[in-house]
This record gives sequence, C-alpha cells and structure tokens, in this order.
Amino acid sequence: MENANVNAEREPASNEKEKMRKNEAKQQAYRAGLEPPNNMGRMNDPDGSAWTKGQCGDTMEMYLVIKDDQITEARFHTDGCTASRACGSTAARLAESRTLKDVLRLSPADVLDVWADLPQGNIHCAILAVGTLHKAVADYLLRKQNG
Repeated sequence: MENANVNAEREPASNEKEKMRKNEAKQQAYRAGLEPPNNMGRMNDPDGSAWTKGQCGDTMEMYLVIKDDQITEARFHTDGCTASRACGSTAARLAESRTLKDVLRLSPADVLDVWADLPQGNIHCAILAVGTLHKAVADYLLRKQNG
C-alpha cells in the first residue's frame, strides 16, 4: 500500500516534467518556423537513421546517436513545409535524453499536443515525423543485433 502512495506522489512531478519538455519543444519548434532549427541537418555515421516519404510527397530523415540504449542526440532533415519542419524538430527534441523504450512509446499525438493549433490538413506531418523516428530506432536495433 505504501508503494502505491509513493508512485502517486511521483506521477504529478513526472507529468509536470513532461509538460515542461513539451513546452520547450514547442518554443524551439516555433522558432524553427522562423529560422532553420538547430536540430535540423544530416548526420555522418549515426547509430540509427531512417528516410520516409509521406503521402504528401514530403520526405523526412531522422538521425540518432545512442549510448546505453538512450538517445543522446537526434537530428532530422526534411524537404517539406513549415509544418513538417516543426513536427520533425519536435519529434527529435522529444526523443532526446529518452530511452529507446520510451521513444517507441511516443506517438503522433505527443507531437500534436505540442502543436495543438496545427491545421487539420497538416496532422500527417506529425505522423511522418514520429514514424520516421520509430524507423530510425528500428534501424539501430537491427544494426546492433546484426553486429
């Protein structure tokens, strides 16, 4: 019974930390719409990477540096619109400092929580960004498995 109370006390702090992370991601991604985000760009020799072409024709690339099953750096590149840049930047920022397991729990809804005002016609950009992120994690896991 005591453990349940301890966990209940920890949960709000965890939720508050997540809100702060999403707010920071939104602020940085907002600036990304005004200028190229500092996490946009290709990476030489990443531990995991992926390329995806979305339904709209935009492409998204994700590059990851991973140490001890935790993402220490995430970068993205897209040839897409401002919404694609914002979603790619946000997905990469949300992935940094998380374990692979936690990153695989991220969903397009997490990106949309950051961008609540994203037009309905651009929701696919969040799906593209998170899907590409998941593919980059899968690429890392396959590389690791195959040695």
